[in-house]
Amino acid sequence: MITGVPHCVLLFPDPENVLRTHAGHSFLFRVLRDYQRFGITNVTLLMAKETADFLAPLCDKLPLQGTLKTYTLSALTAGALQQLAPLLSETFFLARGDRLCDGAVFPLLPLMNGHLEAPRSVAGTHDTPALTLLTRQMLESIPASESLTDLLNKHCQTTSIDSPVLTPDTLPLSTYPLHRPAVFLDRDGVLNYDHGYIGTQNRFEWITGTFSALRRIARSGRHIFIVTNQSGVARGYYSEEDVKNLMGWAIATIRSEGATVDDWRCCPFHPTAPLEQYRQNSEWRKPAPGMIQDLLIKWDLRPADCFLIGDQKTDLQAAEAAGMAAYQVTPEKTLFDWTMDLLP
Repeated sequence: MITGVPHCVLLFPDPENVLRTHAGHSFLFRVLRDYQRFGITNVTLLMAKETADFLAPLCDKLPLQGTLKTYTLSALTAGALQQLAPLLSETFFLARGDRLCDGAVFPLLPLMNGHLEAPRSVAGTHDTPALTLLTRQMLESIPASESLTDLLNKHCQTTSIDSPVLTPDTLPLSTYPLHRPAVFLDRDGVLNYDHGYIGTQNRFEWITGTFSALRRIARSGRHIFIVTNQSGVARGYYSEEDVKNLMGWAIATIRSEGATVDDWRCCPFHPTAPLEQYRQNSEWRKPAPGMIQDLLIKWDLRPADCFLIGDQKTDLQAAEAAGMAAYQVTPEKTLFDWTMDLLP
């Protein structure tokens, strides 16, 4: 059973090409940022020649919340990767670092919480390879002489998608959004029914249509962020670790349904909290815009390109303070209804 795939092996046949900069960021930066949207935080870079001098000054600037390791191989073959297999997750993604197509991940997301019978590959327009999901056991069954770049096209069940696969050469000529638009979502009352101070899975009930709405947002090319006040922590009903565990489960469930959550923030503070360590007027607690502003900065977003959907007036006030539009969920108009109105 796959419970999430945080590991991606990126192949760099021509490393200098992926380090080229366009509009302030290298192509590698954009590849890692887009893969991070799907929970990939452990990246192994495989290169056919020494590039440490080029990569070293970039590592601290790459948008990866996890680990980044680089290996130089004599050849990019299945045999070379088999030697590194003990360092890989049991299930992992294999991709070319000089190809960018975040839409390639969506058909594979439901498989991340299911059984993988054979390597699954996704190809963009013109059958350009984009991404392959496989296991270490499957890797061992591939001939050692097989080129890893060919593996993305062979030995796999292939799914075709309409999204173009971009390269460092085509990126400047494409319509790829260098500053993606984003949708910010409150959690309780928007994604799930608000039963009051929800800190465990057994009290978390998805609102009908939530997964369809999230798939619609994700496929529109927008980031999805969750910003949630959680004063239940300040009141001692559950802990910050409980919130983290519940959000991890919720996001894994969303990904198994073919959507994603790029990032999330919560505020555990309250000005009259029974627990002294959480008793404060926090700039992160809505209606203050702190959580939203933190995500705007981290993901290099423009407020005018974003909007928020929440169920409370404090959600709308926080969005307004951050400079973006906001829409209110009601019993008569759910998240699904708003996405039907707002997105193509």
